[in-house]
Order: sequence, then structure tokens, then C-alpha cells
Amino acid sequence: MAFPTSVPLLILLLTFGLLGRPGSATDFVIYSDPPTALLPGQMFHYDLTPQDIPYGRASLVMKPDCNLVLYFNGSKTWATNTTGLGDNCYLTIDSHGEAIVQRNIHYPVWRSNKTSVVGSYAFLLQWNGELGIYGPAIWSSSNEGELSDPKPSNITTDYVFYSYSVLPIGKILEYKNYRLVLRDDCNLVLLDTNTNTQDIKWQTNTYSPLHDCFITLDPNGELFVKHNRRDILWRSNETTNSNFSALVLRYDAKLVIYGPQLWTTKPLW
Repeated sequence: MAFPTSVPLLILLLTFGLLGRPGSATDFVIYSDPPTALLPGQMFHYDLTPQDIPYGRASLVMKPDCNLVLYFNGSKTWATNTTGLGDNCYLTIDSHGEAIVQRNIHYPVWRSNKTSVVGSYAFLLQWNGELGIYGPAIWSSSNEGELSDPKPSNITTDYVFYSYSVLPIGKILEYKNYRLVLRDDCNLVLLDTNTNTQDIKWQTNTYSPLHDCFITLDPNGELFVKHNRRDILWRSNETTNSNFSALVLRYDAKLVIYGPQLWTTKPLW
């Protein structure tokens, strides 16, 4: 569960436009735009093992003593080592892709020290128990952004899809009431499950009678819907010079592809 946050700090962050919404324990991504943060005492958690998927158990905790600590399978694996350097510390990511732990709104006590061009970035607690920063944004879905169901979720759902991954017909990603589904007719559809009719927020408008479709994300950040083993039904048509990217179903109902991987606590290879 998420620990109590500093109410005065939360009010200041909202006042100065530094925070879109506070995260819950089952979140595991921080964004530069719309901006989100990991607040004092909050924990992000990634654990799909209760669903018989061998990813997790990983946690990222912004401790009240100002130390940002990463745990995997119950063991501490990484930390900013900023214990005692301030009060009301919180984690954000800026428009250059740099993760920053700050105290009292303005004063940084730790930085990731890797930056890139101005853009939109995502800070991820990854499936392998490590941290990664991806961006800038390469592509986004055309639907309007909106807020998801404000009720906290009690289980982790996977809402990030990485390069080199392949998924068949069925549920692809899910964040609270938003669900990305590859239907049996090969249409990739983003749904709002809170509505009686499961409103479609975005879709590829693709069709195939073969019922053998799958989606894949190339290392360069291009998303594909394919069928007949490798024939392309739809592609996002945006790429970057990257060897690893991530598609994220964000809390505002937008699908966004970020890449390359700018920073990580441990390279994947």
C-alpha cells in the first residue's frame, strides 16, 4: 500500500503545476508530461506473480528520510544514498529526461545525470526489477487525454509493452479502467471499461479474416499490427535511433511510445 504523503507538500506541488496526480502503490511509471511524482513515503510496486506471470516483486520507495530505495524480491538492490539530506523529498522527471530527487520543492539532492533533447519522458520501474528512463516520446495515439478512475487499484496490471515483445489476440495492456485489446478481427482497440458500452477511445481500424494477428514493437520504437506471420496490417510510422523502446498506456488514456532508453540502474544486456 502507499504510505501517507505530506499534505502541505502535495498542495504546493499542485499549486505550482508540478504534479498531475499522485501515484498509487500499483503505479510504476512517472511522467514528465503530464507531470507526476513519487511523494514522501510513497511506494511504487510491480508484481505480476499473483497472476502467474513471472515478473516482480519490485518496489521503489521514497522514504521519509529522503532516501530513494529500490527492492527486488524483498532485497535492497539500489538506492540514491541521500538519507538525511532533506525533508519532504520527492522524485520527478524533467523535460530533458533527468530524474531528480528534490527537497522542499526546489532543491535537488540527487540526479540521474543523463539528459537529452526537450520532450516528454517516462521513468519506469521495469519488469526485471530495475529502473529505466525512456524518451523522448516518439508517437502517441490521437485520442484526447482524460483522467482515469480515481479509485486506487489493489492489483498490478501491466501497462507497458517493450521492444522485442510479441503478443497475440487478447488483452495487451491495462491501466485501471483503460484496456488495450487486439480483437479477433485484428482491430487494435483502446477501451474504457467503466462505460456500459465499453467506449472506444482509439483504434487502428484494421481487419483480417485469418484470426492470427499479433502486435510487436521494434527496437526503433515503431509499433506494428501484423498477420499471416509477418504481413503488416498497421504501423505507427514513427521511429527513432534506438535499440530499445517502450509503449505505455498512461493514466490519461493516451498510448505513448518512448525511446530510446536514456538511463538505467542496470543495462538489459
